[in-house]
Amino acid sequence: MPARDEPLTAAERLHGYLAHRHLADGLLRGPDPGVRFNLRLWRFAKSALRFLPWRDDYVFMQTQGYWILANWMLYESSGDARYRGLALETTDAVLRLQTPAGFWPYPLPERRRLVATVEGDWGAVGLLASYAREPRAPWLAAAVRWYDYLTGRIGFQEHAPGEAINYFDRPRGKVPNNSVEAAWLFLRLWKATGEIRFLEHVDSLLDFIAAVQLPSGELPYIVASPYEKGRQHYLCFQYNAFQFLKLAWANRLRAGTPAARALPALAHYLEGGVTGSGASAAHCSATFAGGPEVDYYTAVLAAALEEAGELGLATQQGMSHRCYARLLERQQSDGGFSFSRRDYGFLSDHRSYPRQLAMTLFHLLYGCGLGDGFP
Repeated sequence: MPARDEPLTAAERLHGYLAHRHLADGLLRGPDPGVRFNLRLWRFAKSALRFLPWRDDYVFMQTQGYWILANWMLYESSGDARYRGLALETTDAVLRLQTPAGFWPYPLPERRRLVATVEGDWGAVGLLASYAREPRAPWLAAAVRWYDYLTGRIGFQEHAPGEAINYFDRPRGKVPNNSVEAAWLFLRLWKATGEIRFLEHVDSLLDFIAAVQLPSGELPYIVASPYEKGRQHYLCFQYNAFQFLKLAWANRLRAGTPAARALPALAHYLEGGVTGSGASAAHCSATFAGGPEVDYYTAVLAAALEEAGELGLATQQGMSHRCYARLLERQQSDGGFSFSRRDYGFLSDHRSYPRQLAMTLFHLLYGCGLGDGFP
């Protein structure tokens, strides 16, 4: 990647932007590109009319989890107590928002009646990250409450071999991304507690991942189930970069799991996602002409390729460097990033989305080598 000082400075500027623009009462809150009609079209109208009060500020646990991790990384690299204070404040806010049943409500109105695996996982990840530094019993208890709700209420679908975690508390297709994330979280709980019960589902989740990996190395978006038909491709390099990192972290937590089997081919697949500019391809081929450019896709692809290099799995040199260089080019003068450009060939979305910006912050810092204490 570029010299460490340059991306670290970019990360510090982005951190300052997020704290100034989106932080209130210990939580990052703000708009989100959302799902369905909003993701496909309505967000562009909101972007063009940013001066209007859209009243669509949301609090995602995924945002808070990445923010907590980023603040611990900055604190441990700088010793600046301000970052520690922010991490602790957000962790307490996450604890405060957990329901007595153990889950966190989904913030988007389209899915408000659903409980999402990803939201609970990231609430628990944030709690465990702070517990690892300051072992406060309520934080660990809250993470365990989520585990019990997830395994007891949301549950799994059988797969031959293995099993897949459900996406919501209402079953749909088998989504590999959720199973990767759940396995990583369960291993973090095992490390935090030493309790063998948190390993119960890990190998079967990772067996499912190894079984559905395509010959190209890609992990499909949805594997068919009685509840939903399969879908092989969606945001291929973005989703697979997130999964590569979590599989690598899972294998680091407990070497010899089935996670290791998926990594080499997946690393090779990700190298094909770097476009000529260094941005991540938004479509499933980097050679596809045009298409949108989304900065947080580039950030996670850069971090995944950096990790692949560290693991000795890179077959092409300099791919991560190209992604990080492109990401730094895209940073705005105020420290933030626009969301996307060239959507449908001519639309752009310039709104400030804290969830994606927190992910970008984390992946900038991870690429700087500040993830030594992670996962």
